[in-house]
Amino acid sequence: MPGINEDELVKFGQNIWEVPFAKIMGDLENSALTKFYAGYGSSPDSTLIYEEDGYTKYLPKKFPKLDYIDRCYVVEEAGIDALSEGEF
Repeated sequence: MPGINEDELVKFGQNIWEVPFAKIMGDLENSALTKFYAGYGSSPDSTLIYEEDGYTKYLPKKFPKLDYIDRCYVVEEAGIDALSEGEF
């Protein structure tokens, strides 16, 4: 993961919200992952996120630079064997 030191990386995955869900293939430094805003750290309050309007009011107001994943594809399920760069 970009910007993570080895001591922090060893602890990664110990909390339920840190479970990896994807694999970046190819050049990590030029991937979309490097474009995510990482300035907030772990400050959002998960109890407020799950309250009514948490996604539509709390997060946009308190974390206006927060990035969202709009969609993703499971390559094998989509019937795609190999992706060309920029295809999705």
